[in-house]
Amino acid sequence: MSAVNLLALLLPASVCIAAIVTMLRRPDERKLLARQMMVEAESSVAFLFDGTRLADTTGPARDLLRGQRGTQPDDWVALTDLLARHFPDFEERVAMLGQDGRQRLTSPDGDSWADVEQWDGFTRICLYGALGSGGTFAPLALSAMEQELTALRALAEGAPLMIWRENEKRQVVWANQAYLQTAASVSGTEAEDWPPRRLFAEVGTSEPSDDVEEDRLPLDLPGGETLWYDVTTIRAVTGSMHFAISASAVVQAEAAQRNFVQTLSKTFADLAIGLAIFDRDRRLVMFNPALMELTHLPVDFLAMRPGISTFLDRLREQRMLPEPKDYGNWRHELAALEARATDGTYCENWALPGGQTFRVTGRPHPDGAIAFLFEDISAEVSLARRFRGQIETANSALDVMDEAIVVFTPGGTVALTNLAYDRLWHGDREDDAVPVVNQKLRDEAETWKAQCIATDFWPDIIASSTDPEMRKPWTGRTRRTDGRTVDCRVVPLPRGATMVGFTLPTEERGISTIPPTLYATGSP
Repeated sequence: MSAVNLLALLLPASVCIAAIVTMLRRPDERKLLARQMMVEAESSVAFLFDGTRLADTTGPARDLLRGQRGTQPDDWVALTDLLARHFPDFEERVAMLGQDGRQRLTSPDGDSWADVEQWDGFTRICLYGALGSGGTFAPLALSAMEQELTALRALAEGAPLMIWRENEKRQVVWANQAYLQTAASVSGTEAEDWPPRRLFAEVGTSEPSDDVEEDRLPLDLPGGETLWYDVTTIRAVTGSMHFAISASAVVQAEAAQRNFVQTLSKTFADLAIGLAIFDRDRRLVMFNPALMELTHLPVDFLAMRPGISTFLDRLREQRMLPEPKDYGNWRHELAALEARATDGTYCENWALPGGQTFRVTGRPHPDGAIAFLFEDISAEVSLARRFRGQIETANSALDVMDEAIVVFTPGGTVALTNLAYDRLWHGDREDDAVPVVNQKLRDEAETWKAQCIATDFWPDIIASSTDPEMRKPWTGRTRRTDGRTVDCRVVPLPRGATMVGFTLPTEERGISTIPPTLYATGSP
């Protein structure tokens, strides 16, 4: 192999080795560069950034930046925000430097200046001006502290809550505007003298159990009004800080709620309907005396806040639930009862083994609660049964009568008929036809008219039922198309109802009659 060929092979390898060595040495060179840049600025207020990361600072610079940390996302933003107050075009001038370069920035008053230098990704910022003791940048540091102090003072003074500070002797040594205005209101003056009075004598009197203490305390005004405040106390070695937030609206709302609950409790106590309210966890939270009277559940059991399942099981033991035929299905029905009460659709009558009847209604309440109402309707059910029995007896009596009777409501609808009427006028009706009780007076009149020869008193029957001036008893006679004679009578009934009766002569009803036999007195 010739020397030329050997050189051609070694040259690429040498280049690669040199590149690797350069890359391995570059971090050390950047560290040396950073160190050299800070050594040159040891006597000044200097910051060194690697990109936007703070790489190094001098002692005075570190003290200056410490006050800005915590309020900004990183050190670069904190420093640029601080320097922009004295160098309005700081960010724009730094951005114009590019990768490498150097610029001097001067404050508008000419008393301060900054040298900004960028090299190999590093940015060094050196601040100069009227030097204070220890080489600190006094004007900038003092300005920063003054601005921060002004902002904090404005924040505390303008806060809508009362803030004040007390020393170890419980004397007010500082207070914001809200505290002073409240103190002036209490004293009845336009402005409070200094030092202001302590508005809350109870603050700081108890044994401190923690560094932070919270109390709800009243404050009496001269006019008799009482304000309430939630006072937070933060204890320190040299005294304590206090913060008072108005709680009058909360106290008034709580009082209104208590009054409302008391009013409801008094109302529920006078109700004859039993009330049981279960919370979102299905625990009994409220009940009234009527519930105990109706269900015979002891007050100590109800006061233990039983769950809804336990409550229903106890009702079953007291025989205050319908006796189930299947216990498994009964448990499913109880689960359905709770679900339907949550939807507000549960309302059933419970026929109890003892003969009583309860109407039980379930209704949803706010925050997931449900309420059950227990009403004893035994008397109502008994009365309804008695009325129903009387009506059935009256209908049976009407059905054995020979006269065909129909009764119309004030609105002209058939209220009831007897068996003779149905046979006389609707004997050919089919089983699926519309019931007679749903028919109108005019429709029935058309039925009569179709089965009788022409007569002029059908409109009179309609008028007697619908016209108040025509409501009086009257009778008439017509003939059916089958040749039978029909006697008709119209009788007004109470509350606007009207009865119409149709009678067939005895011989035309197919009933034979025997003339009466005359007996002579004495012997022939």
